[in-house]
Amino acid sequence: MALTAVVDTRFILTLEFPPNQEAKEKTRNLFEKELKQGLILPTIVITEFIEIAGARIGEAAAKNRFRLLKERGMEVESIDEERGIAAGILLLSHRNIPIADALISGIVTTGLAEYVLTDDPHYKTLNVKTKWIS
Repeated sequence: MALTAVVDTRFILTLEFPPNQEAKEKTRNLFEKELKQGLILPTIVITEFIEIAGARIGEAAAKNRFRLLKERGMEVESIDEERGIAAGILLLSHRNIPIADALISGIVTTGLAEYVLTDDPHYKTLNVKTKWIS
């Protein structure tokens, strides 16, 4: 199965803490569709999710939610040398982009994924294809 999408922290947070019922349904539908195609969960997103969700629901609950996402079939991807270099190159010309966004973008620019599931405008600045709930 070809992995086609990589998740940004915004997507995972919207999936886990939707702002309303409509967003909940749309996010779940997109998640299910993308999961069938292959979905990459970068380790940097795990870090950000545990930090943000842990502050809201506690460390144990945040770790449990991450575990459940992984059990659903998301492929955890560590940031390796190739993706680290790709992210660094992106940051050379985009100094104000967060490092996490550049690392996630590196998964796309090195060809492991086609796009990022996010509505974060930083990815547009990096010329990385994105997809969001509609």
